[in-house]
Amino acid sequence: MARFSASPPPIESLPNDLLIEVLAKVAACSYTDLVHAKLATKKFLEASSHNYIFQHASLENFHKLLWNNSKEFWSFMEKCNNNGNPETLYRKGMLEFFTHCREASGMAYLKLSAQKGYPDACYVYGIILYAMSMEDEGVKFLKICEAKLGFKLAKCRGRVKEFIYCLWVKNKIYVLENDSSDRRGCESVIKNCCKKNVRRNGWDWNDEDDYYGEHTCEACKWNGEVLRFCNMLRTGSYDIMEGDL
Repeated sequence: MARFSASPPPIESLPNDLLIEVLAKVAACSYTDLVHAKLATKKFLEASSHNYIFQHASLENFHKLLWNNSKEFWSFMEKCNNNGNPETLYRKGMLEFFTHCREASGMAYLKLSAQKGYPDACYVYGIILYAMSMEDEGVKFLKICEAKLGFKLAKCRGRVKEFIYCLWVKNKIYVLENDSSDRRGCESVIKNCCKKNVRRNGWDWNDEDDYYGEHTCEACKWNGEVLRFCNMLRTGSYDIMEGDL
């Protein structure tokens, strides 16, 4: 009887560069799927250690893994950061700034991520800069975030809020209402026109991308955005009273 040697699965016959590209796409969808792929074959395990994979890995379910004490997980996180992964740099920055109260370190990670164009990092980094009285620089990053998302900030706000809820927030930023309104003076020629154009539905229940209304000036829009973010850190809600804007 003739004997037939088992041939390797077709995917294992791929050139190594192409296999790395495939695994990078797996990693970009799910950290858990990458772990499973690594266990499949020795070739997969070897290819999964390539720096390119760490650069593109995604941790969409990071909030579920946040308090994971596995050395393997945190080693994976560190490798991603060392290879300039914008998503893990953002999450590391959020932990450093808001939970560990290491502001300089947190800002450094957030800046690296924002400079790579990660929208959520651009948003939070811009907010913090604005609150620290670096309004022009802060607005620059907020506008980058806005442009990358096609002027649709609602989903970004939702992601940031969801991630903040998973942190133990010990370091909060504050902007007094009166101080915020004076940061960048209202550009409207009609007094209080901008305040009347702001929609009152809030971010928590029925957030809309045009919350501020089409006639709200840039200065009032970003003042309001920063104030509402600070309110969310303090109270857990983005909604603020009408008189606070």
